[in-house]
Amino acid sequence: MAVRAGWSVIAALSLGLAAGPVLAQSAPEADPIPTKDTAPPAETAPRSGPSIGAWVDNDLFGGGTDRYYTNGVQFYYVSGDRPTYGNIDWLANLVPWIGEHGVRRYGIAFGQNMYTPSDITKPIPDPTDRPYAGWLYGRLSVISEETRQVDRIDLDFGMVGPASLAEQTQKAVHRIVPGARWPEGWDYQLKNEPGIILSYEHVWRAERPARIGPFEADFSPHVAGSVGNVLTFGGAGVTMRLGGNMAPPVGALILRPTASIPYQDSVAAGEPRPPFSWYVYAGAEGRAIARNIFLDGNSFRDSRSVDKHNFVAAFQLGVALRYGPFGISYAQNFLSPEFEGQKSYTNYGSIRASYRF
Repeated sequence: MAVRAGWSVIAALSLGLAAGPVLAQSAPEADPIPTKDTAPPAETAPRSGPSIGAWVDNDLFGGGTDRYYTNGVQFYYVSGDRPTYGNIDWLANLVPWIGEHGVRRYGIAFGQNMYTPSDITKPIPDPTDRPYAGWLYGRLSVISEETRQVDRIDLDFGMVGPASLAEQTQKAVHRIVPGARWPEGWDYQLKNEPGIILSYEHVWRAERPARIGPFEADFSPHVAGSVGNVLTFGGAGVTMRLGGNMAPPVGALILRPTASIPYQDSVAAGEPRPPFSWYVYAGAEGRAIARNIFLDGNSFRDSRSVDKHNFVAAFQLGVALRYGPFGISYAQNFLSPEFEGQKSYTNYGSIRASYRF
């Protein structure tokens, strides 16, 4: 029986805002001159409030293999959407093509990922297999949402190695779960190393879903990339959705090695939020990997490592449901072999739940 663990605290927040141009008018002969005492126009009011959520990735849902990317967990908070956040707008303004007329969300998050070789019962792991490793991280995010595009910037910072507490969390869970295999090889995990990752994603989306009989459908291409000592990669892919009362997607739904916060939907400006919405989706992404510390090993110290593949493909199939402020989704994820000698695709399930205020 396979069990994964991740007890780290994780809180992710991303913030955004939406505008709908509504101008108060005075007498027909003149428009009012706004002053600092004038009430803000309707366009400054958020069209959706903040949200909180949590998710768990685990290969228990992929056959109980206890191998490769074996567990991830995260808690997050995301602000309501507004057209401006004053002094912190410079974060979004760093990207010159981010528009001035969309809405923005800002956030923070905390999480833990865990990686193990294919056989965790060996006291001395196979040196040609994936190294034991953990990643305990925090995240700052900014998301800019416009009608036809979404831009997102993430800054992750954290620790790889024993300081990630991955060994303790996996052993604690395996100790209390009947039939769980005991992980023997954590003495050979990667060494302590501070980590930083700066990530960017751009998503093109349709202004309105297409109609296919009684259903709605959309198609959202995206590009993404990261730089940092933990992960440096570039990628491109697409997400396709089919459902009913679908909200516009915010960001690509495909998962990545840095464990994306699932900003999955927003509320279209000028439209009431449907009480119930649902969709099924499929996502795919091709990645060119220059650096992956969980395969390449520590940056400046000797450690276990493997010969990684520089090109990998990721696939995801999922379903998402929302009723009022409550949302839940499940996805099955598949990642092509990442290193020489890898025995199988990485296969794991993801459960996500959220609440929007």
